[in-house]
Amino acid sequence: MIIMNIRDAFEYALKNLMSSSLRSWLTIIGVVIGVIAMVVITSVAEGVNYEINDLMSAFGPDKMFVVPINIDSAQGIASSFSGGMPAFGKLYQRDVDSISAVPGVDTVARIVTGRATLEFKDKQISSAVYGSDSEVFEQFGDFFRIEKGRSYTSSESRVVVLGYAAANDMFGKDKLDVGSILKINGKDFRVIGVFEKQEGGALTAHDDAAIFLPLEDGRELFGNQLAKNEVNFIYIDLADGFDPEEVKATIEDKLASNHKVTLDDKDFSVVTSEFITKTVGDILDTLSRILFAVTAVATVVGGIGIANTMFMSVLERVREIGILKSIGASERDIQLIFITESALIGLLGGVLGFVIGIAILYVAEGFGIPYLIRIRWVLFVFAFSAGVGVIAGLIPARNAAKMDPVDALRQ
Repeated sequence: MIIMNIRDAFEYALKNLMSSSLRSWLTIIGVVIGVIAMVVITSVAEGVNYEINDLMSAFGPDKMFVVPINIDSAQGIASSFSGGMPAFGKLYQRDVDSISAVPGVDTVARIVTGRATLEFKDKQISSAVYGSDSEVFEQFGDFFRIEKGRSYTSSESRVVVLGYAAANDMFGKDKLDVGSILKINGKDFRVIGVFEKQEGGALTAHDDAAIFLPLEDGRELFGNQLAKNEVNFIYIDLADGFDPEEVKATIEDKLASNHKVTLDDKDFSVVTSEFITKTVGDILDTLSRILFAVTAVATVVGGIGIANTMFMSVLERVREIGILKSIGASERDIQLIFITESALIGLLGGVLGFVIGIAILYVAEGFGIPYLIRIRWVLFVFAFSAGVGVIAGLIPARNAAKMDPVDALRQ
């Protein structure tokens, strides 16, 4: 009597697979495609999540900023998806003064922004430019690190500090350096500093291309776009020992009073790192689940292909099954052979899909796409692909095991 163990069944199944028809390998390709999608999507989602959390470490719990739009209420967010628009407003110097008087606020930095025409040598482009108080560089010193030169002081004018990409890539082969003269809307600005290259890839590309100049210069450049004493953003750094949520609540009350609105229909938002982390995390989680479900369906479709291949294999190997049963193979042995074979097809598809997925991620990294491969996902991919193979092979294996050896030998 033949009593097969897992090793025997594996060797038998592998030998048969190596000599099997093109159909088996086409089935493996079906699994490979599903696994590639699963590996790439989950790894990119994990990578984006990691990069965002890493960026949030620079924007810690002691920092917050104010924007002239209602984005932090559920109603405001929902309206942007339902066809309505969240409330827009404006921020003014009186709002800055009110925030500065709140207990727990250490420093406040104002920012104005707009598009400007930039000229260097014989080239001209259009780009966003930020006019800011010098305090913004103190608040985000861990994020905006100077590589060359220095940042400006509040008393300076007609000077500019550039992000790494703005200095090195904005004008192609012509690179800006400390001492270079950059024309902005026809006015000469001297470059006094260049920031280090950001490490966040695509997520920090916008910051790498940033162009900062003193606040009053920004107001002069964008005077026709701003109301009197208007600012676009207000950045806040908190003093030690204060509860960020309490400070936020006080700021909201003061700004609501300034704008003559209630907190339910406010036209501004005080944004904290906790809010950003939670909102982005929720979006990424939802997106990851949807995409993962899509890739899982693709892999299940591959499993249906495995089932089809195993059904055909049973029909093609009826005589082989009859011989095995005639020399003592039990129903358990026959089931083990076919289930192992289908599991092997799924596992091979998983391995090949994983390797190709990693190669795709490696290439994508060169384009600034972040990714992170976690061990739990690696184990899940292999278990899932093998599991799909096992499930797909159950019915064909059972059919093979139930065959009458005499009838099978007549085939």
